[in-house]
Amino acid sequence: MFTAFISAITPVFLIAALGFFLARKTDYLEHPGLAMLSSQIALPALVFTSVTQMKVPVTEMGYLMGVTALCLAVGATLIAIFCKLLNTSPRFYLSTLVNPNTGNLGIPLVFALLGPEALASAVIISTTVTLSHWTLGTTAMSGQYNWRSLVTNMPLLALLSGAIVVSMDLTIPVPISRALDSISGIAIPIMVMLLGLSLARLKIGGARQVGIIAGLSIYRPLSGFLIAWLVVSLITIDTTAALSLLIQMSMPVAVMSYVLTVRYGGPVDRIAALTITSIPVSLVILVLIFNFQSALL
Repeated sequence: MFTAFISAITPVFLIAALGFFLARKTDYLEHPGLAMLSSQIALPALVFTSVTQMKVPVTEMGYLMGVTALCLAVGATLIAIFCKLLNTSPRFYLSTLVNPNTGNLGIPLVFALLGPEALASAVIISTTVTLSHWTLGTTAMSGQYNWRSLVTNMPLLALLSGAIVVSMDLTIPVPISRALDSISGIAIPIMVMLLGLSLARLKIGGARQVGIIAGLSIYRPLSGFLIAWLVVSLITIDTTAALSLLIQMSMPVAVMSYVLTVRYGGPVDRIAALTITSIPVSLVILVLIFNFQSALL
């Protein structure tokens, strides 16, 4: 089983390593439009095609989004309580320790470990987490809420469009369907290479308080896994969706949290360190999920 696990995730990390190498040695990934292409074009196409091709019922879609939101809400409540007890502001840690890296890393790993049939669940979960970044994350870090971030959120719009197509049993013309398939096909490779780019750019030399960083690195993936496991143990949910949720919630600190921390003037070095140091913990948890999935569900 461990060999199968390594075989499944190796392509993901090879592509990330390629992104890291390209970022160090070339300027191929430097154009700001590449990130926009991934988040505003390729990922929405992937969301739309996954939902429509798998024909996920709207009720199941909403249910999975609700389950994901429940996991995030429990995580946010725990962080708020811990920060209160420690007399520490949750401003930059609420979203960072609650919202996992479901985009650059979560979707590719779900696809690698569970196959194409889990892709729809993965993108629904990831879209929900993205919404959390642009609601919980931006509100906590900035101190104010911007509703326009929802109206202009392309993955959410793609998800809603896919839900309309499925609910109305509409048929997408073949040329359009093939075009969307081709566009969505570049989403995962670009996201993973951009993860490598982000890791290559991060500056962690000034990070201090190693013990705190180590503790938070363990907390983010482990708490996400335990919360998701508790939730799927208490509710009725499809096995594939449950495994996808366990994997996604066990992901490390999101690069998006680092980006938002930079934007709002937070502890950049510490959050940058967490995006890297939490990855090994996630990998250990993934091995456990992959090898003991029948015992978990």
